[in-house]
Order: sequence, then C-alpha cells, then structure tokens
Amino acid sequence: MKKIFNFARTATIALLALCLATALASCGQRGDVTIVYTNDVHTYVDNAKKDGRKSALSYGNVAALKQDLLAQGKNVALVDAGDFIQGTVYGAMDEGASAVKFMNAVGYDLAVFGNHEFDYGMERALDVIKEAAFPLVACNFVHAKDNKPVVAPYKILRLGKSRVAFVGIMTPDTYSKSSPKHFMDKDGKTFLYKILGCDDEEDLYESVQKTVDQAARKADYVVALGHLGVDASSIPWRSEDVIARTHGIDAFIDGHSHTVMEQKFVKNDKGQDVLLTQTGCYFGAIGLVELNGDQKSSRLIKDYKPSDEKVDSLVSDWMAQVDKHMGTKIATCDFPLCANSPVGNHERLVRKQESNLGDFVSDAFYWHFNFVEGLDCEIALANGGGLRSDIPAGDVTYSAVKTVLPFGNDVCLVELTGRQIFDALEFGARFVGLGDNGGFMHAAGLRYKIDATIPSAVQANSEKLWTGNPGPYRVSDVQVYDKKSAGWVPLDIETTYAVAGLSFTLREMGDGFAMFDGVKAIKNYAGEDFIIAANYAKAFAKGTDANALPKISSQSCPLASYKNYLLNYEKPEGAGRIEIKK
Repeated sequence: MKKIFNFARTATIALLALCLATALASCGQRGDVTIVYTNDVHTYVDNAKKDGRKSALSYGNVAALKQDLLAQGKNVALVDAGDFIQGTVYGAMDEGASAVKFMNAVGYDLAVFGNHEFDYGMERALDVIKEAAFPLVACNFVHAKDNKPVVAPYKILRLGKSRVAFVGIMTPDTYSKSSPKHFMDKDGKTFLYKILGCDDEEDLYESVQKTVDQAARKADYVVALGHLGVDASSIPWRSEDVIARTHGIDAFIDGHSHTVMEQKFVKNDKGQDVLLTQTGCYFGAIGLVELNGDQKSSRLIKDYKPSDEKVDSLVSDWMAQVDKHMGTKIATCDFPLCANSPVGNHERLVRKQESNLGDFVSDAFYWHFNFVEGLDCEIALANGGGLRSDIPAGDVTYSAVKTVLPFGNDVCLVELTGRQIFDALEFGARFVGLGDNGGFMHAAGLRYKIDATIPSAVQANSEKLWTGNPGPYRVSDVQVYDKKSAGWVPLDIETTYAVAGLSFTLREMGDGFAMFDGVKAIKNYAGEDFIIAANYAKAFAKGTDANALPKISSQSCPLASYKNYLLNYEKPEGAGRIEIKK
C-alpha cells in the first residue's frame, strides 16, 4: 500500500513538474530582442532633398535596416513613438495618408499616437487607425462617457521565443498642443474623448501601472512606447515622471520633446533601472534597442546607406506629385529665416526667443489685415510651436513656406483687451530660461521685455490651460506701434485691440491660452496660414535677378513704409522686439 502511495505521489509530482515546465515554456523566455524605432518623423520623408541636413535617412533606410537585422537572425520589432502624419507639405497635402502608406510599406509593427496625429481633427485621427496596417496603442486615450479605451492599451508581439508587450502612452499635452476642441462635440462644449492624466496626473500613472501589470502576466518584456518627452513644460507627464512612479517597465521608447537621448537609465519606484531613449526628430537618427534578459542597451544610427527601392520609389512618386504643385518659386532671400539656431545645434530659437522667422510670420498676418483686407490690425501674434522649419537662403517656394506652417490653421482677427494680451505674453514667457515652449509669442506691431531672473508665477489647470498669475510678472514694458504717429505707446490693459493670429491660439485655446476663451471675432477666417505668409513674401519689392522675383529684405518689405517700425530680417535674432534679461 505504501509503495502504491509513493508511486502515486511521485507521479503527481512529475505531472506537476511537467505542467509547470509547460506553463513556463508557454510564457516564452527573456531571450534576445531587437527593437528598431522612430519618433517625431513629422513627414520629413527625404531630408537630403528637403533641407540639406547632414542626415539623409528615410523610410527606405528603415525598411532596409529591418530586413538586414532579420536576415542576421535577429528577433526584430519596428515601432514608432508618434507624430508621423504631420510636419511638412508632404504630410499636409493629404493629411498624412501617404505617410501611413509609407509606414505600411516599410512594415511597422505598431505605433502610439503623438499629439500632432490630431492636428487634422478627431475624425482624421480615427481614420488613421483604419488606414494603418499596424495597430496603434494607448492606455490612457479613452472615451469620456465610460473611460473605455479608444484603442488597445497594449500589444504583445512574439519575437523569437520571447513575448514583448508594448504599452502605449499618450501625452496629456495633446489637449493644448493640438486643440481641445478636437476632443469635444460639434458645439465645443462636451468632451467626447479624454486623455487620462489631464485632470490628475495620478490617473496617468495608475493607467500605466494597471496596463503594465496586465501585460506582464503574458509577456517576458514590457516596453513603454510613449509620446511624453522630457521637457520641463511637460511636467508631471514626462517619461521620467512616469518611470519614477511605476514599476515593471524594462525600457521606455519616447518621443515628443525632440530630444537626442541615446541611452539613459532612470530609477523606477522600486529603485530599478529603466532604459530611456529617444532619437530626436525629423529622421535625424533611427533608434535601436536591444534586450537580453536583464541586459538592456540602446544606440542611435545616424548614417545607414542601404535603402529599400520599393519604399524609395513610393516616397519619390508622392514627392514628385507634391513638388509639381508646390515647387513654384515665389521669392528669393539672401539669408535664412531661422526657426532653429543657425549654428547647427538643433536649438529651436522660435520657442524661447525672438527670431527673424517669428518676425516674418507675425508681420505676414499683420500685413494681410492692414494691406489686403483693409482692416485696422494693431497687433499680430504667432506662437513659436507653430513655426516648424527654417526657410533656407535662396529661392523661396510655396513648399518652403508650407513646411514652416504645416498645420493648415486659418488666420483670424479678434478683439482682445490689453489685459488678455499682457497675460498671453506672460503665459508664453513662463519657460524662458528653462527650456522650449511652443506657446512663446512672437509679435508684430508690439514689443516687450522679459525678465527671466524672476521665477514664473503663472498658474494653469490640469489640462495646462492658463488660470491666472498672482504675480510677479516676468513681462514688462509692453508697447504697441501707433500707425498714425509712427511711435510706440504703452499697452493699455483696459483698451481693446484688434489682434491677428492663428485660430488655433486665439479661438481654440491651443497651447493653453485660455485667457482668449470667448473672444469676439472681427473676421473668423482670412485664409490658410501658409498662403498668407507666401503672399506676404510675394509682396516684397522685386529684385534685380534674371527672374525678377520679389526679394525678401528689411528694405523691400511692404511694412517698410511704416516709419520707426522694427524690421531686421537679416539677423537670425530678429529686430529687437523682444528683449530678454537672463
């Protein structure tokens, strides 16, 4: 009897051991995994031809790299960390449809929504889900009525013997960096969609942790695929904030802040190292993450010669179609109009200080209403985040201007009080001296000073919309150009002014400018931003070149007829309309 019992016990133990082994085998193992990634491509589909950047990387290179790694026997996934349908004329011409086709042809395995995926509206963003041959993931993008996810919170890919879970994380910045109204009903009163973390950052952390826990039960690795960034303006929603308040993530592939971050390790809430990486932007590099058990590393590939011919052909055919319409020369310029630092360090000038491009675009809006519409426009504002690219020296085309202003925003003229203008300048100046801010305000018909040694007292709600400033103010000595006297007079906070700018900022609270909520419109729609800027370039006096094109300069500018008006397009830092004390 004892022998029978021992045999039964032995058989039971053996069966349990077999079941355990089978269960472990079914969960895979933490073997070698290679993840190729891109982020913030912004439809820069051919850098070499587009703007002369040193990098000539393209989707053809990404396709070839993935194929080469697979041929080497690597277990490969290809992912994107957002902002892939908007940025240049090649994205704007069909609202990113061709960009999605390129990614389908390359063989992307999945992606996360970036904030700029919503620039064409919610309907277009949801269409992207249908057009993409790869799934989009986001754990914190939900329907407002029931908090149910709009897309899958995570996706598991089988890579060799390992299962890798990719958890998608969208930035709550999307509300203000796109437009809150894209997430509302047609009346603009009720949110139909929301991004967890806006009302309370703990909602973001809890959503991520819940999704990571669910994914970890089925996967060997958990990789966060986020569009959060590391800019100070994104606190408390940065990738570093999420890592520090969660656990279970092995690596975090990031986007949004356009940061070149080859490899950084950040401690999670259990003191464990999490790999954090980001390529920068505009195909400046292709990211490569390698996981092998507890070993994890990443590197950035900034030069890769092989390219897939089929993908290249698809891209070049589309570029040819767009260039045929957009390549028309409209002006010439002997110097660049700078969105970025002219010394080549990728510093985005327009987000932290005055630049000649910021002057040019705000002057274009100002010129349009005063010279074309015949309306009395006193001030024009242009947010730095809306100016996406330099205009290189040489011939200026529609395409070049569209690349600067790719969003298709309409230009409007509204009534604002001096107090609203003053508050807007202060809101835009809150990060001066600390880092980038897409809400930094360039101006025409206006000049002002910023004291960056004064800590910002700006207050904002959980959606990062302006709520007030108890003081002190960093902005001072705000003056408005008076066309009648040709002089500069102090801004009167009690007076109403006619102000031109993008509907994104002035009417839709884009970039968080809630002090403009409910403004009275003088003219709702004057035209698309890049068309108005292109028409302004065409209004410059013609040069002496063989083609007799308008020549952009301070002297040939149509606003040069305004005596004492501040003009200096020749200097990258502009005409001195914004004085910053650091």
